[in-house]
Amino acid sequence: MASALFTPGRIGALTLPNRLIRSATQDPFGQRDGTCAPEQVALYRDIAQSGVGAIITAYSYISPEARSTGIQVGFATEAQRQSQKEVLDAVHAAGGRLILQLMHAGMNVFLSEKRVEGGKLLAPSGGMTAPNEMLTTELDAAGLAKIKADFVDAAKAAKAMGFDGVQLHCAHGYLLSQFLDPNANHRTDEYGGSAENRFRFPGECLRAIREAVGAEYPVLVKVNTTCSGEADAAYAQDILYFCRQFQALGADALELSGHNWLGLGKKKVPTFYLERAKAVRAAVTLPLILVGGIRKMEEIDAILEAGIDFVSASRPFICQPDFYQHLEKGEASPCIGCTKCLGNIWSKEGRRCVKHEIPEGFPKE
Repeated sequence: MASALFTPGRIGALTLPNRLIRSATQDPFGQRDGTCAPEQVALYRDIAQSGVGAIITAYSYISPEARSTGIQVGFATEAQRQSQKEVLDAVHAAGGRLILQLMHAGMNVFLSEKRVEGGKLLAPSGGMTAPNEMLTTELDAAGLAKIKADFVDAAKAAKAMGFDGVQLHCAHGYLLSQFLDPNANHRTDEYGGSAENRFRFPGECLRAIREAVGAEYPVLVKVNTTCSGEADAAYAQDILYFCRQFQALGADALELSGHNWLGLGKKKVPTFYLERAKAVRAAVTLPLILVGGIRKMEEIDAILEAGIDFVSASRPFICQPDFYQHLEKGEASPCIGCTKCLGNIWSKEGRRCVKHEIPEGFPKE
């Protein structure tokens, strides 16, 4: 019997021709000004031409102070938005669908540089040592209001430009997931403590976006189903609350990920978060997307048979932009989860994956 992967599915008002989604992936093609390089236009065109159900863009920062790395693509300035429009036009011309992922890095701003625009590293809680070794400053009411307004402005612009939807990034240690995670959120006001309070600010952002773009425009959320340390036992229940609230506030789909995806990938663990996803499935009725450790049809079918509506993948599409077509042929991804594609292999060797050939002229001297 044919796999359900190759059947259409819906996310809000958006119809996808199949149930495979290219998950947001760090692309090495961002330029210092936050615009997209021509290589990114070509890459997304290739993925769209392969027939994948939809593409979620690389995470795009919503303001200059929200940026996490020097080569990250932004959606804050008119130049950045117009460069992303070139990617969108290429995807649409190839028959694809493009969903724009919006994010604020929070305490992960400028991981590779020990500086932050404005001199403050804004985060849910103050006095914490961030990955770039700076101490964080707790966001006050004005700071929270500005970030919410930046998310709304970006979502409205994405809709006006013709993106097929937006995704609010509440995962992978960025600002909104920092609010949800008790390891990062030590606030004692209405935005910290209980699961209800920790959800408050991400919920306010989602509500404001939904009100701004209307009921019919697809709005997705990406969220961690796990957190680190002893707090994860309680978080297993918190995530069910979070997901029910995302549904109540009008999210059209949830993409389920986790805090430790890098390590699990290196260990070659399959379907990282399927058990947590099953629990979420029992708690909500909106479409679910599962990412993490998906390489072959047996894994995909197990996810779909568990009632998860869509599967998404990141690194297999780095290894093979036409990953979907290989699945159609019954071929598994050769991706080994080494994560070198997320490092500097591109600048050192001119290739994105260890499975690719090194172009003539590399490595550079």
